[in-house]
Parts: sequence; structure tokens; C-alpha cells
Amino acid sequence: MHLYGQLVSGSEQVQAVQCFERKEKIMPGFVYEKEYEIHYYEIDYNRRALITSLVDFFGDIATAQSEQLGVGIEYLKENNLAWVLYKWNIDVIKYPVHGEKIIVKTCPYSMKKFYAYRTFEVLNKEGQTIAKAESIWFLINLERRRPGRISEDVYKFYGLDYNDQNTLEIEDIKKPDKIDAEKIFNVRYSDIDTNQHVNNVKYIAWAIETVPMEVVLNYTLKNLKVTYEKETTYGETIKVVTEIITNDNNVTCLHKIVDKEEKELTLIKTTWEKN
Repeated sequence: MHLYGQLVSGSEQVQAVQCFERKEKIMPGFVYEKEYEIHYYEIDYNRRALITSLVDFFGDIATAQSEQLGVGIEYLKENNLAWVLYKWNIDVIKYPVHGEKIIVKTCPYSMKKFYAYRTFEVLNKEGQTIAKAESIWFLINLERRRPGRISEDVYKFYGLDYNDQNTLEIEDIKKPDKIDAEKIFNVRYSDIDTNQHVNNVKYIAWAIETVPMEVVLNYTLKNLKVTYEKETTYGETIKVVTEIITNDNNVTCLHKIVDKEEKELTLIKTTWEKN
């Protein structure tokens, strides 16, 4: 996770202002924004951006902030540190379409012990919010393989109050009670990130692969919740099991991703609304 940036030119901007509104309150923090265009390889059959494309944008803008500060990938590597994603809660009001230009904003919400909380917002060209996301991360000392407590200096660096104990609450995800669909995947080289673990977006893509095509064609994914429990690496075999719960106008899918030893890696909940 990366929480801060500095002023740059072009389509990337950082404003030393308070974080955008979230949870009906304004939290201190620095807003960073960047313009994106929706490319052909980022859309689905309906010419709308994939949910995984939006999550990729979130990761990209977070990384851009830290790289501009000089505390990006190389800085973390040199200090044996890594920010590990723990939870997502993503709401999509309207998906951008092929060729559309959007603004993605992000800022730190708060920190507590070794946890950090971060928000995102997606706006269309009219300035209307079309998606929002909350995320929870924690700092890992790679040498000790243990969480690292966030220092007071880090709070100050990111413009946060060390005494602010507010946090973002993202609900726990219920595990599937039964299996309506399942698929097995092999972890490929292209699935691996800079920490040499599977990139967080890949788990989302795997889960969605188990959703019936009837749902994909007739419903729209409106909410995504993810809890990452354990990492996996290149060459592993993973399995996704999914329970599908159908109501009048929506479908809820509960996904569980496990390794070949049946150890839980990730829990995901996708909520789909009828078109």
C-alpha cells in the first residue's frame, strides 16, 4: 500500500487538502488524483470496464504516489518492508465504458498500530462519483515475517494525526455453506507481483470465473468485498468454490479460494443486480 504523493504535472495531481468525504466525515490526509482512459483490453463484452480494471487503477494510483515521493517499490525493498492488502469493499454505481476518461482519487484515511486505511473514488468527466472503495492494509517486516508497527514519523509523513484512532470497518465475509460451482487454477508467472506473491487482483478474477455466464450476462456486479488471509506463489494450484444465492433482483456469490492442502487463501463476496 502507498498512501501519499507530491505535485506532478500533466494528468496526475496531488492536493494538500483534506481527504474526500467518506463515512459522512472528513478525515485528514492528502488527496492524489490521476486521469485514466478506458482501453479496449480493459473492458468486457458490453464495452464496460472490468471490475479488475478498476482495482488495477486503484493499485496503480497508490503506487504512483509513493514512487513520486521516493518511497515506492525500491524504498520498501531496501528496508525489508511491504504493505500487504487485507480487505477491500468496493461499490460501483456505474461502470465507465471504452474510450471514456475518468479521474481516480485516493487518500489515507487513518492508521492504527500496523494497520493502514485508505479510500478511493472514481469520477466521470462531469465530476460525478461512479465508484467508491475502502481498503485495509498492514505493514510487514519481510526479514522477521511479522507485522511492523507504524511509527509516529510515518503518520506525520502521510499527514495523519498519530492520536486519531478512527478506522474503517469492513465486514467479515461469510464462507460458502455449499458448493454450486468450482474451478481449479494454476498460478502463472504473470500472476506474480513485486513481493513474489500472487497479485491481489488475480484472486478477484479467479472468483468471478466461477460465476455462471447467465448471471454475468443478465446482472451487473455492484459490490465486491474481499478478505485476503494467506498468500500463494508461483507454481501453486488453487481452487475456487462458490455458493450462489439468488433473490428477486440480485444474486450474491460467496467465494472461497483454497490451496491444494485446502488451506484458505481468500474469501470474496460478489453482489450482482439484475440489468
